[in-house]
Amino acid sequence: MATAIWTGGASDGNYSTAANWSTGAVPTTSDNVYFTADYNADVTAGLNQSGVTIGTFTVDGYTGKLGSKSGYLQIDPGGAVEINGTGLSYLDLGNANVSVTVTNTARSSAGNAGLYLLDSNLSTLALTGGSVGFALNAGETSTVGIIKMTGGTLSVGDGGTLSTVTTLGGTMNTSSSVVTLNIYGGVFTSAGSAAIPTLNGDGRSE
Repeated sequence: MATAIWTGGASDGNYSTAANWSTGAVPTTSDNVYFTADYNADVTAGLNQSGVTIGTFTVDGYTGKLGSKSGYLQIDPGGAVEINGTGLSYLDLGNANVSVTVTNTARSSAGNAGLYLLDSNLSTLALTGGSVGFALNAGETSTVGIIKMTGGTLSVGDGGTLSTVTTLGGTMNTSSSVVTLNIYGGVFTSAGSAAIPTLNGDGRSE
């Protein structure tokens, strides 16, 4: 297991280029992957890394872009995913049953997000800041067991499957149904045919 830091040293934006990593090798099984404030080259190629189960995946102060709307960065993390950067990011975690914590993302504009996220088996999404789109684009699907919000903005498209959502702050907009909603703060808005069978708390729901 190694600590692999993206440097972008080869200047080709390719995740699969060994010279772009501090270890001189493309991250492999159980390696912990980091995108830091020290190196901000965009990742634009070699985007399908779903065949390698890395360790943790951390974005810490990184301002570069990860993937694009037409090509998500596909990874298979075996450990926690932490996002605290300001670069526009598109991440597809495949079927990884892990926790994702989001502290900061790129600034969002109306109808857009700073982090676009896909995962068909996500355990927990914890949002304290930033702007996240979960299965937000047309035709996308994703599933999450637990969403915890204390800040930031979360937008969910109509292809989401959401089990339990707890909001203490921030703003959540969803076009997908929620099995159990615990709203104690922040703003929650449902659209379209989204249903909420169980609603607890005294927060603001629209």
